[in-house]
Amino acid sequence: MSSKGESLPSVADRTTGASGGGRSPVVTVDSVTADGRRVESTVSYDDELRPFFDDSPFYVEYGVDVSDLPESILTIPVLAHVCPVAWAVGADVRVPSVDRRFLDALERVGNTLCDMYPFMEGGRVIAERAPEWDETAVGRDRASPSSVPESTGEAGMLFTGGVDSLATYVRHREQEPTLITVQGWVVGADETERWRRLRERTERFAERFGVDAAFVRSNMLEFLDTALLDAHYKPYHDGAWYSAVGCGLGMLGLCAPLAVARGMGRIYIAASFWEGMEAPSMFDDWDGPAMPWGSHPDIDDGIAWADTEAVHDGFELDRQGRIDAIAAYVREHDPTLPVYSCSASNEAENCGRCEKCLRTAMGLALAGLDPADHGYDLDRRSFARAVRKFEAGEWLDDHHSPYYWQQFQERLPADADLPMDGSDAFVRWLLDADIESMAGSPTRDRLVRTAARHTPYPVYARVYPVYGALKERLRGD
Repeated sequence: MSSKGESLPSVADRTTGASGGGRSPVVTVDSVTADGRRVESTVSYDDELRPFFDDSPFYVEYGVDVSDLPESILTIPVLAHVCPVAWAVGADVRVPSVDRRFLDALERVGNTLCDMYPFMEGGRVIAERAPEWDETAVGRDRASPSSVPESTGEAGMLFTGGVDSLATYVRHREQEPTLITVQGWVVGADETERWRRLRERTERFAERFGVDAAFVRSNMLEFLDTALLDAHYKPYHDGAWYSAVGCGLGMLGLCAPLAVARGMGRIYIAASFWEGMEAPSMFDDWDGPAMPWGSHPDIDDGIAWADTEAVHDGFELDRQGRIDAIAAYVREHDPTLPVYSCSASNEAENCGRCEKCLRTAMGLALAGLDPADHGYDLDRRSFARAVRKFEAGEWLDDHHSPYYWQQFQERLPADADLPMDGSDAFVRWLLDADIESMAGSPTRDRLVRTAARHTPYPVYARVYPVYGALKERLRGD
């Protein structure tokens, strides 16, 4: 999947070939420049790839100066976003310089994605230079020995304040990990007010825990044409493109310059799924653990650069196991610890009306906590609304969503006494509900709803006509 050497002609055979017998299409990282806290990359594409990218440069911004870092590190964020698209099309990626550990990681990640998703055609990453980290002081990589930070052993972790990242924090709190929050995915790069609220929320968590907070801003989901990627490849994966294919490599890659500048030896990324999770039937050919997804131990645990390694954390725990870990921390250390699972609210709070809010509140109650103490205000109207949404088929809009509620059906006793008004009637309804049937009705719009749910609002708004066209095409099938 990757090729390395000191010159372009010196490349290894790719492990997964592109389709066709002629020249592979090419994506070229033309330039990578750093100005203070901002890294900007220009990229050119052959015609086969042009529809999947915006015309604007890729950028990423940090809270620290990264301008003294070598090009081999600065190029990691853009490569992390370009490569999965190139592999889907069967294209080669050319880059002037990339850290050798990361180049090796790209080969592992690329092969894993090809194993997960048969539609991926593979391709090479062709680097003019792939220096080892202790070689980055050479002039061609723009770093002097005094400007190359040494790893301090500090840890960082991607952080949202939700169940998964909170569980990772409480499990590794003795390392005092820096909480890293990214603007550009759930909150769009240009959503200034929503970002202000989310940033303040992370800062409050950091102060509460007595750790540092760090922030990253990128246009990665404007740089990628996520609407067309979803429209083209959605039948072959669950969720949306970035979640299902690109998020592990992409989010970790964004952290690379920050990690090197701060001397971080380890970056944690919280697991979304878990080892014993049953894969949806659309992945019958997948023989790996859990289900194919963009953040997976087979992907994340192989990602490394310089002196930094990534760790996919919590895969051995299901969602309720992670909530139990949070509950143990709450009982011992912080009885009013907030939990933020909601991505629907513009206020960086829990809306109390969406499926994920209800799911998290139910999990907290099952763990013996009162959801109201942790940011969830649910009552009889909330549960009545939930029944309507379930029965209308509006809440189980991707293939793995039913699994969470089927777990509740297995674990909730019929006489469960949960500390929420109206929960008794909802539990009775849930225990008799045909979750699988509700997940399949209605089916025609699930593709569009799922893509929209996983796409930041600014991107969705910009490309809404594409979703409309896709929806009309689906109705015509």
